[in-house]
Amino acid sequence: MALVFVALVSDFANASSITVWSGPGCDNSGQIISNCGCSAINLRGGYSFVYNGQTAALYNEGGCRGVAHTRLNADARMCSGFGWKSIFIQC
Repeated sequence: MALVFVALVSDFANASSITVWSGPGCDNSGQIISNCGCSAINLRGGYSFVYNGQTAALYNEGGCRGVAHTRLNADARMCSGFGWKSIFIQC
């Protein structure tokens, strides 16, 4: 039982994540989002997505409502502004 729990914790510790920056660019104050499920994106000056096996869907509306605008299934980075307001990381 403990071994299964350790394996699950290890998987979540290595989950995909997105770092968002206040901008402009990708070298100022930022926030790392790595939670599974839906999370708000409050900074929109740039982003860097690190793919570790969990895909992400990005939405132009809060609460992951509507149709996903962009889907990420590989490392990605853009150091200019974007309009996404929420992200759903599939774990």
